[in-house]
Amino acid sequence: MIGEKARLLTTLLSLAEDTGSLSDELHFAGWDATERVPLDHGAANVLRALVLPKAARVLEVGAGFGGLTRYLGEVSATVDAVEAEPVHAAAVRFRTRDLDTVTVHDRPPASGTYDLVVVQQPYATRSLLDVVRERLSPTGALVVLTASRGVVKTLAAAGFEVRRELLCSPGHEVARAVRGAQIDTELPRLSAAITGGPANGLALLCGPGAAALWPPYRLATYFNTAERAAFACTRADVVRTGEGAEVRRTPLAPSPPVAGISVGPCTDKVYDAPTMVEVLLDEPGRVAELLTGWRDLLRAEAARGVEALWDLVPHNVLVDGATLRPIDLEWRNAGAGFSEVVERGVLVLADKLADAGWSAAADGGSTRELAGWLGVLIGLHPSFVDSALAREVAFSTIGSCGTTHGTDEIHAAIAEIWRSRLARPVHRYRSGVAANEDEVAKR
Repeated sequence: MIGEKARLLTTLLSLAEDTGSLSDELHFAGWDATERVPLDHGAANVLRALVLPKAARVLEVGAGFGGLTRYLGEVSATVDAVEAEPVHAAAVRFRTRDLDTVTVHDRPPASGTYDLVVVQQPYATRSLLDVVRERLSPTGALVVLTASRGVVKTLAAAGFEVRRELLCSPGHEVARAVRGAQIDTELPRLSAAITGGPANGLALLCGPGAAALWPPYRLATYFNTAERAAFACTRADVVRTGEGAEVRRTPLAPSPPVAGISVGPCTDKVYDAPTMVEVLLDEPGRVAELLTGWRDLLRAEAARGVEALWDLVPHNVLVDGATLRPIDLEWRNAGAGFSEVVERGVLVLADKLADAGWSAAADGGSTRELAGWLGVLIGLHPSFVDSALAREVAFSTIGSCGTTHGTDEIHAAIAEIWRSRLARPVHRYRSGVAANEDEVAKR
């Protein structure tokens, strides 16, 4: 990307006060995909997923706009970033101007050895890889980021064996999930849930130190970095244990609460079981049973003083035979108790069922009416929707902005999105695609 876009991004980076790898200022500055990708919170997720060597000497070839460079500079001893295109190189310098660990070059330095080398595919030529082989330390590792396996032959010709191949979804540029292929067969339900689609990127790990970058017990790492402010961004590591597997969630940047809202660590054992939402889509007749069971689970957890009660909503509950198991309880809301979470859970459940065009919803009924009906099943008056909506909009505003100041415009936009979703007819939403296809067929 050379031209006006590149110059615009360079200007944005030159003016930004916060150029960190989790900068909210940059994350929300991009206008379209070409601007958002290099500025995204998740631009460094593919490297965040790896166990990088401590106090590493790093060579990065193909620095682009500095998304990876910035992260490497924050966690490594020294980084030599190579970027031949002058506008891009200027962007990298602006992105790392407060780091004395980073030096930007237009070609690889003539000397020095490295513990870690990161190469973008277009630069993974035989001549460069020959240089890397000579400059890699005896315990060093090479990471090649690519969209295809075509580079494997070039790596082999240069004397590099791919020790581990990691799949990046949706791609390595902004990875939601980084995983080994084993999880697809060992935990297919979880794999499908965390990837959300095909893997269009690869991280190829080579060299003597490759094994240390991805522990043998780890199956995947996935991130919540997209629609969240930095204080709420999290990672989740899926790891094997003696009893099977578990998911370990941690904040990327542990931070104090914002208006009582925060995220915290949590660990869940992996069960091969569907969520309440999935069960209700397949077995709508169980709605009263499952809602009552969820409410009772919530009441029991509230009595225990569970800190993450706010996140104990139906889509975070697995139906494991006769047992309901809470998962993914990372959000905390200091101002919410049992009744507020019940209202939130019903509101969000109605929205998710409406998204799928739930067959048990009344013909012609809106999502708001569905939420009211679901609430009645567990003793709520239908008017609860308004109070639940107000709390959800306030929560979403803080989660996406990381502040309560100057958020009126965002608050209004989120409120309008929710009002529109609540007004939509459930069955029309479900059958919209089919109706369009029928119209096409008639023409």
